[in-house]
Amino acid sequence: MTVANHLKEIRKSRGLHQKDLANATGFSSKTIGRVEREECPPSGEFMLRMAQYFHLVVEDIFYVREN
Repeated sequence: MTVANHLKEIRKSRGLHQKDLANATGFSSKTIGRVEREECPPSGEFMLRMAQYFHLVVEDIFYVREN
């Protein structure tokens, strides 16, 4: 089971670079990139901050994918 996401698509649709999102949310662009590529699972705080920043619910960005 993996926590997958639509973060990259949402970020790009809003015209943001990883660095822009990093500056706005307090996470590093490296962390954002790793989560977007599903190289590491996002923390609860990460998911909540992204949802708050984009004015979405967590489930609109993150979902569980069975491997």
